[in-house]
Amino acid sequence: MIRTLLISLSLFCLLVFCVSGPEVDSREQNKENSYSDTSTYDTSEYGDAAVTPTEPTNQQQEADDVDSPSEETESHSKDSLSMSWLSSNEDSSERSSPAKTADKPSVDSEAQRLYLEGMKMLEEADSQMNVRRIAFQLLYEASERGHLQAREWVALGTLLGWGFYQSLPRAHAEFSQLALEGNPRGQFGLGLMYATGLLVNASVPHSLVYFTFSALGGDDLAEMAMAYRYWTGTGLEESCESALTYYYRVAKKVAKMVSERQQSSGVTMLGPLVRRARLLDEVDQNAGLLNLLFGLNGWTGDEAAMGGLTINEDLFQYYQFMADKKNVSAQVGLGQFYYHGRHGVEKNLEKAFYYFSMAAEAGSALAKAYLGEMYLIGSEAVKADHKRALKYLHESAEEDNPIGQTALAMVYLHGKAGVSVNLAKALEWLLKAADQGWADAQLILGRMFMGTGGVSANHKLALKYFTMASQQGNTLAFFYLGEMHATGVGVLRSCSMAAELFKNVAERGRWSKWFMYAHAAYRAQRYDEAIVTYLLLAELGYEVAQSNVAFMLEEGKVTVVDKSEFHARAFVQWQRSAAQGSTSSRVKLGDYYYYGWGTEVNYAKAAQQYRIASEVHHNSQAMFNLAYMHEQGLGLKRDIHLAKRYYDLAAESSLDAKIPVTLALLKLSVSFGSEYLREFGLVKFFSRMFGGTSEPHKTATESPKTIDPRITLDWDYYAIPILAGLLLALIVYLWHERRR
Repeated sequence: MIRTLLISLSLFCLLVFCVSGPEVDSREQNKENSYSDTSTYDTSEYGDAAVTPTEPTNQQQEADDVDSPSEETESHSKDSLSMSWLSSNEDSSERSSPAKTADKPSVDSEAQRLYLEGMKMLEEADSQMNVRRIAFQLLYEASERGHLQAREWVALGTLLGWGFYQSLPRAHAEFSQLALEGNPRGQFGLGLMYATGLLVNASVPHSLVYFTFSALGGDDLAEMAMAYRYWTGTGLEESCESALTYYYRVAKKVAKMVSERQQSSGVTMLGPLVRRARLLDEVDQNAGLLNLLFGLNGWTGDEAAMGGLTINEDLFQYYQFMADKKNVSAQVGLGQFYYHGRHGVEKNLEKAFYYFSMAAEAGSALAKAYLGEMYLIGSEAVKADHKRALKYLHESAEEDNPIGQTALAMVYLHGKAGVSVNLAKALEWLLKAADQGWADAQLILGRMFMGTGGVSANHKLALKYFTMASQQGNTLAFFYLGEMHATGVGVLRSCSMAAELFKNVAERGRWSKWFMYAHAAYRAQRYDEAIVTYLLLAELGYEVAQSNVAFMLEEGKVTVVDKSEFHARAFVQWQRSAAQGSTSSRVKLGDYYYYGWGTEVNYAKAAQQYRIASEVHHNSQAMFNLAYMHEQGLGLKRDIHLAKRYYDLAAESSLDAKIPVTLALLKLSVSFGSEYLREFGLVKFFSRMFGGTSEPHKTATESPKTIDPRITLDWDYYAIPILAGLLLALIVYLWHERRR
């Protein structure tokens, strides 16, 4: 007990020291020496200008709500609540949100109104940059009136450049003040800056102290950061159980958020689609079917990456044209676009109802399912009408549409629309929908077989249906599977499996949308905004963000990181990304060992990385690199036969490798031929013919058969005449063609 008190006291003293006297990087201090506490935000107008300090600004980045519900989710099964590790953490999972943990001053009603209005605008703004700027204007005004959550957003927005002029010193000052008040989000912000070395000198101990206290206060982002560190052993001793505890806390909040979204939007609501663009892959994938359909090549500035994929305007107009021509598929497609508000199309229930009605009249079972759901739920656009809802749902279900079957099953399961509860009919329709692969039905069946809803518990069937739903990416299915693996209900307990599943759920929180904002900033050439956002996500454990940070550092277009540290920092991020299974990052890590970027040259370690990427992930680039290293004897025993084998494997693995492999094999043939000539004593002849030395150099220790190494290594003695001949033939051919 005394030891625990002493440790707690030491951590508290260290926290006070960190807050009161942070080490500010001198280069950043000089760079921002014009900043002072007296600088104010320009709030005179909204217009096209962001809410900024008096300095000029570029186009700014969008933002979205990060706060997740902090209350506990409902119990999903009696077995899950019996888990020992869960019961020991119930108090921590019930902690209030960061804004509630500090003694906040009284907030007037106007500040609350400004905050709520600003957050609502952020939720609905999507890619509308001007709307986001006005939203941040409202948040700033609320923060000036003392609203704590608005102050948190102002600090975060200033750091990331979302609606504000990006200023690391101002963000540091805001986070420091919040941390002094005991605010968990302020503590997280300082921990992030120490972890990434932004403005301050990077310090693992300082970052861990801040992250720890922030996580104890219930901050979602800090809990993810701590979970990732325990999961991978980054700065801490690796501990699966500790990682599991932290990941569970965040996953539970995300699961509740998804459940509430589904309940408010209907059973067909799949949740927001988030595209985690990998910048390294985009370099090699500049065209393709997705580009044709969704216009990815046309992405520019802040329109890029919003809504996951933004549908091409020409394609959307084509859909409208075909819908007017009574094309049922186009009518249903447009109805779905307007119903869900995805791919850059603004949500419009009136238009969705219009197109679904036309498609339903033409006999579309899917359109009938959507109409039934719209009549069942009711809205400003469509008044609730239970009679029509049941009519459309029955017709859709009888026509074997899984959405209609699932919706009708929910009517019987919960007794909606004036229908009595009928468990047998609910199971009948759910089983039919699940057999067609509908994830929502599979999820509901899994929960029912956990012993809820009046059905006897059958953990084997629950595991089956949760697994089927998770294979289609259902967030709640991942969460319930995590609970089963964490408690050993229906399966053998596996901490690693449970932690991985909860990590998957946690990474689907609202903050996952920040990938789209970072990508939009990158496409708009606002590189500092992009990399700081990616750095934040990387510290939370997102593998794609780690890869993107390394890629941007390698590009060298950012200014918030010292140029002398680019390769060293990129090397660390490639390591973290590769450790999470990224093939491209594994190859990059091999390249860094090979060339000595950010580390010492080590051919053996380079070959090891290439071998892992080759054998585990079947990466063609890694195979090609291994072939070359075998050919040259770099880090591996020189073996021409193994080199040829890897070259052949690379060609088989990727069509793009055909031409490079062909050229490499030609070079390998020349090398093999030189060895063959040397073996039969013909090197002297070719050496004299192509300008080599007439006699091999010998030493007292060399045998008479030792050949001048310049002859065996300088294979260009033989390649140059061949290439010269080919060039001459090409010139003659072109000359004849021109004369024609």
